[in-house]
Parts: sequence; structure tokens; C-alpha cells
Amino acid sequence: MKEVPIEMLQGIYKLEVPFLPGVGEGNLSSTLCYLVRDGDGWLMVDCGFNEEHAFNAFRQQLDVLGIPVKDIRWLFVTHYHPDHSGLAARIKAVSGARVIIHQDDWNVLKATVSSVEIWNIHGLVEWAKPFGVPPPDLATFQERAAFGRAFFPRGLEPDIILQGKENMVGEEGRLRAILTPGHTPGHICLYDEQNRVLFSGDHVLVGITPHISPSHLTSYNQLGQYLDALRKVQCLDVDLVLPAHERPFDYLARRVDEILEHHRNRLDEMVVALSGCPLNPWDLAMRVHWDVGTWDQMDAINRMLAMRETLAHLELLESRGQVAMVARGGLNLYKLTDASA
Repeated sequence: MKEVPIEMLQGIYKLEVPFLPGVGEGNLSSTLCYLVRDGDGWLMVDCGFNEEHAFNAFRQQLDVLGIPVKDIRWLFVTHYHPDHSGLAARIKAVSGARVIIHQDDWNVLKATVSSVEIWNIHGLVEWAKPFGVPPPDLATFQERAAFGRAFFPRGLEPDIILQGKENMVGEEGRLRAILTPGHTPGHICLYDEQNRVLFSGDHVLVGITPHISPSHLTSYNQLGQYLDALRKVQCLDVDLVLPAHERPFDYLARRVDEILEHHRNRLDEMVVALSGCPLNPWDLAMRVHWDVGTWDQMDAINRMLAMRETLAHLELLESRGQVAMVARGGLNLYKLTDASA
């Protein structure tokens, strides 16, 4: 079945750019991209994986709308992940669109695609060893990550690299890019104040919480940054949230409260799990609840992501003085402090 574009509001269309067949499922099998009328052309929000199936679906939906590809004047990349940035170079080549990305994510994207090694995965592997990840899981993660590198954009040169916390973008000057770090260092949302619409990328999703996954390329205490960024968008005057996955929704403030509560509960759960003895992030991740299944049911990719989310919560607890890290036997162990009582 071919993807069909949907008009969300006058001058705003939702496109579904599918993942590679066999990757993802249900509401997480495509990237929701948006076309926003801006002046005499269009601004596109996100673009999907760098893969032929995705590119053809994008072109087919433009044809349904009767929009020439050259009418796409801007391509706004909410963050560097390949399901959001992958087609940026190809779309720029066929349309002449000016690509917009934040400096903090452009730094990560350059490092990801420019390494002469198999990605920069070797750096990630060395970074992860002190957290207790077993060698077989590291090897599987390295193999999958090397495969995924192909879906990032190739030869991309952004036209507008945003700096700081807020920037006006587009031709009419009504669209505001807001820095919302956490999911990635330079994640940006797009706020259309005139239409009271927030294009939220992966910052706020309707049913799931985005991964907060520290790595050797990201900054300390990403979760703290993410929670602050959630509160920042919560106060915006928004009638409609257009995210990059799942589905649009109309209750931004309530959804932010739900996500904040989720992380409060996860932090409490980790404090309880650490009450017995110091643990490394891998062993701690094994002791907390995950919606994707039990630890034994999770594959190496999901276990690695769970460990990294666990580390994100530990860094926040550490920043609050509730836990402290001690190095022992080549591992980073975390223990409760008196402040956690």
C-alpha cells in the first residue's frame, strides 16, 4: 500500500517516509515528515533514511500533492539520526533546498560519517567497556551499528548551521527553531506560533519516551538537559503537536507531565535497586523494568540502549549528589550517597 500525504492544517501536510522493509514495526516503521508552506515554496521537516525505498515514497507523495520537488526551499533536520537526516543530501541535490541543522548535531553527524574506520564505533566500544557490557553484546552492537552507518546522508553540506537556543528560520520569519537537547545534543523543535503548531521531532512523542542515550560523542547529564527542555516547550501556546513518529496529538502540556512522571518513577526505581550494593550500569539495567520485555527477551541492541538510558539516569542522580561513581576492577560502579536517603 502506497503512503498517502495528509493535510493537517491549511498549508501543512504530513508525509510518511517508510523505514527499510523489515526495520521497525507498527507506529515505529516510518518517519513522519512535514511540508509547511513558507512564502512561495515549502519548508520540509525531516526526511527519512538514506535508502531507495524511502526516497521513492517521498517522491510519490510529492506527486500526489502536485508539488514539484524544486518548490522545497528549506529542509529542517530536527536531529542527526539517520531516520531524520538520511535523505538530506539527496533531497538537496534534486530540489536545491537549503538544509538547516543545529551545530551540536552537525558535529556528531560529521564524526559519524567521516571516520575512516568502521564508523567511530571503536570509540563507542572502548567508552562502553567500563559500564559492564559483555563482549558478545558489544560485538553484536558494533556489527549492527556498522550496518546502520549506510543510512546516514553522504556528502551533506548544510546551508544553515544554527547556533544557540533559538533561531528564526524560513522565508516568512514566523517559524522558530528551539534547541531541545537530550535525545541528541542538538535536537531542535520547530514552533509555528501563528498556527500554534509544534513540530516536535523525537523530543515529545505521544506513546513512547525517546531514548536518552549517552555515548562518547555526547555531553554529560543528557537526561537533565532533556527534562529542562521538556519544561521549556510545555509552556508554549500549542494546539497541535506534529511528532516524527507514532501520530499527531493535541495535549502537549499533559504529555510532558506524563513523560516527567515516567522519569521520576525510573529514577526512584534505580535508587531502590542501588540500595543493596554498588552496581555498574549494565547490572543495574538488568534490575529495572523495561516496556520492551524482560532482560532475557531483549536483543543486544535493546540491551545496549537500556544500559545507556540507565547511565543517563545515573548521571542525573550523580549531578544531584544522590549517587557517586567509583572505579573498581576496570568497571565504573555507582553507589548511593547520604543525600539519597
